Amino acid sequence: MRILVVEDEVRLSRHISSALMQAGHDPAVVHDGETALGEVEDKPFDLLVLDVGLPGIDGFEVLRRLRAKHLPHRVLILTARGELNDRVTGLQLGADDYLAKPFAMQELLARVRALGRRYAEEPEVTLRVGDLTLDLVQQEVHRNGRPIELSAREMTLLRVLMREPGRIFTRIELCERVWEREHEYDTKLVEVFIGRLRKKIGTPPLVHTVRHTGYTIREAS
Repeated sequence: MRILVVEDEVRLSRHISSALMQAGHDPAVVHDGETALGEVEDKPFDLLVLDVGLPGIDGFEVLRRLRAKHLPHRVLILTARGELNDRVTGLQLGADDYLAKPFAMQELLARVRALGRRYAEEPEVTLRVGDLTLDLVQQEVHRNGRPIELSAREMTLLRVLMREPGRIFTRIELCERVWEREHEYDTKLVEVFIGRLRKKIGTPPLVHTVRHTGYTIREAS
């Protein structure tokens, strides 16, 4: 993928660029928001790795302007460790994913790969995991042809899980993506809604708990 890295820490930007290049991507690097906006308007990029804490125009403003112009770039934002509000704000502004600093380079590459898979083809109309389907247009869920009635929140939670089957989502991450709340997260709420999904989806189970980590959805073995 053609990737624009927008990061003002020169050493970090070099490490990211080098890792992306070794993984087979075509990265370019800029160090401020103004330059980034000029680059994306002039050149085709598949993905932006966008730091929030940029000098001048910060990453949020870059993201706002991208989305205001309906530029179809995927965006992975980089936030400071522990800044939950930054992650929520980024997702609300239209970021596709986030990664908290400091991070392992392998995790960044994994997020990039996931975003590449998610958008490599035409936008998906139906998500599938085994015999479970979610129609994104009609907002309908079926398992083996049987309709499943879900609330709006349950539907959002299922959509998040089904977009990346096999990926483990932490409780905090699911709170951010599904509830988008800017105060202390109630991870017990996630457990309640996961329980509801499991009951409605039925057996064999597709939504699994990964001990001490979070939840994932994968095809029944």
